[in-house]
Amino acid sequence: MAKRETIRKAVLAITGIALAAVLFFAGYFTYFLTMSREQKYLLWAADMIAQQYIVYDEATGKYKEYTAEEMVKALIAGLPLDQYSAFYSEKEYADVIATSKGKQYGVGLTFAANAEDAVIYSVIGNSPAERAGILPGGRITALEYGGTTEEIGTYAQFAAALARVPANTEFYLWVASGGEPTRYVLRRESFQESYVRYADSETGYRFRSDDGSAPVGTEDPAGREEALGEDTAYLKLTSFVTPAIAQLAEALRFMAERQRTALILDLRNNGGGYMDALEEIASYFIPAEQEKNVVAKAISKKGEEEIFLTPANRCDERRKSVIVLANDGTASASECLIGALQYYGVIDGAHLVITKNRDGRARTYGKGIMQTTYVNSLYGGALKLTTAYLYQPDGKTCIHGIGIGTVAENEIEPTEGVDAELLRAAEILKSGR
Repeated sequence: MAKRETIRKAVLAITGIALAAVLFFAGYFTYFLTMSREQKYLLWAADMIAQQYIVYDEATGKYKEYTAEEMVKALIAGLPLDQYSAFYSEKEYADVIATSKGKQYGVGLTFAANAEDAVIYSVIGNSPAERAGILPGGRITALEYGGTTEEIGTYAQFAAALARVPANTEFYLWVASGGEPTRYVLRRESFQESYVRYADSETGYRFRSDDGSAPVGTEDPAGREEALGEDTAYLKLTSFVTPAIAQLAEALRFMAERQRTALILDLRNNGGGYMDALEEIASYFIPAEQEKNVVAKAISKKGEEEIFLTPANRCDERRKSVIVLANDGTASASECLIGALQYYGVIDGAHLVITKNRDGRARTYGKGIMQTTYVNSLYGGALKLTTAYLYQPDGKTCIHGIGIGTVAENEIEPTEGVDAELLRAAEILKSGR
């Protein structure tokens, strides 16, 4: 009887606890339902930041933990947690997804961050500018539209002049590249970006279309690089995104058909991209030590480790040597690839050529952190947060804030109108080093 009474009391106690829990969660659920859309968004964002965001405090040398007050201030101030974290509205996030698939709009010219002058930093593949023949490094001197020519001396002047030109309307751009300015006809329009360009001493290979639609690999004799040796190929890779993988594979097949066994891999101004694309792309350059090789490791604020692996062995054993070109615009996934190539012995300092920046230093950008994007499935939009630090395959080397350097003889002073870095790489290969 006593035993039965004890069981009855235990059941009543458990039932009471369960009922209290139900009432508590029911109350919270009711409270949640009464929240405005804005309150729910803020609650979601604050929780994501608290749970996932990670940043290294250079002053203390430790990971920084944000207090509730600091997170509230960050949210009110527009999320200035770091330059890579961002909030996207539903439309903005749709644009991000479209861009990751190569869909772009404009003329296809980019400029250095905080640039004051109108020097072209890079030209996007298959853009109106690339199809017109404009090259990086040129200086915009004038924009001509509607019978009026406007002199251009700064980036701000160019941006303002370009904004006055209606979409899909022809205008003329004057660009000087080490000589008298050349006149190019352009228009702002939608186009599908390409990410790979191949060249050897006799011919070239580009991914292009006549109207900016999906680019197709096409031999381009005018794109040859006469400075290259007979056994050397040049390959420019501009981003680590899904469309770049197939383009890279096709260009490497063309290289094999051309029987070129030395490769100059140009990662200048390649700001990185997606880690899954890095895994695929790295599989074409890392030797077959095993079926799957470590490309990089990421460690979150909770100490959780994520390992990025090549999905297969695709490295061509006929390739005898690789030289990488880099500059201070080489960042993130590009730096991960360089680190992996160094780790597996594909390259060393003698096979890494880096452009000196304006301060006279020759190093890559130094981005050794990873972002994760969290989509709010209820309301749309997304929150991109820095969530982990990236390490080379050894699991110890992180180049964040440091970058990657090279030997003194491969630190190259930029020369207007001349690709001094490419010439240096060709010289190294011709010397047999």
